[in-house]
Amino acid sequence: MPADTGQRLATGAAIAGYSFLGFDAVSTMAEETDRPEKNVPRAIILVTLLGGCIFIAASWILQQTFADISIFAAESASADIARQVGGILFSSIFVATLVVAQFTSGLSAQAGASRLMYAMGRDNILPESLFGKLHARFKTPYTTIFIVGAIGLLALKMDVTTSTSFINFGAFIAFTFVNLCIITEYFRLPAEQRRLNTRISHLLVPGIGTLCLLKLLTSLDQNAVMLGSLWLAIGAVYLGYLVVTGRRVGLEMDQA
Repeated sequence: MPADTGQRLATGAAIAGYSFLGFDAVSTMAEETDRPEKNVPRAIILVTLLGGCIFIAASWILQQTFADISIFAAESASADIARQVGGILFSSIFVATLVVAQFTSGLSAQAGASRLMYAMGRDNILPESLFGKLHARFKTPYTTIFIVGAIGLLALKMDVTTSTSFINFGAFIAFTFVNLCIITEYFRLPAEQRRLNTRISHLLVPGIGTLCLLKLLTSLDQNAVMLGSLWLAIGAVYLGYLVVTGRRVGLEMDQA
């Protein structure tokens, strides 16, 4: 396979990965969910399947309508395509719907991130006095909501490529460590449970996943990789601080 073709595939896979991001955020609302042990996994799978069907259908329709979308400016491609399909009125409705969709998507992302930071503050991984607070009346983690909102405003100073790559960098790093955690969990299993099926599920599959994610990381915007690497280094230093000071940084897994 030519080098440019492989790079294009990696870039396309990174874009596809960005499109699917958010399905895992359902888990941050487990404590507010009725029967979370059943409904949260079901919701994650349904979100992934429904989102995948929508993305595939939209991509297929777009490809059938415009075989070459490079004729449109990247900054206004959606509105321009909508205008070509249905005229100015349809384009206006499309843009208005897109604004509402982006707003609600941002709200859900902010809710998930703030809820995760609150849980880390409550568990004393982050400073509890700042991150572990709930509003007296609304019972929401208001401090982390403000923090996430302030950080989100940094996107105003980024172009689309850098901002999406930065999001992808964080997601791919997180998923890489998820795979690595599964691999390390294999070596914690009793000897009698280290059978062929567990070698496949705990070594082979996450190993392939880790290699694929590392490949995807190389296709991201270099500015996002540099900024993300700096953020990762800060996190690693803070983790080392927690370990040195004897803070609890590990959680037991439920094997049931």
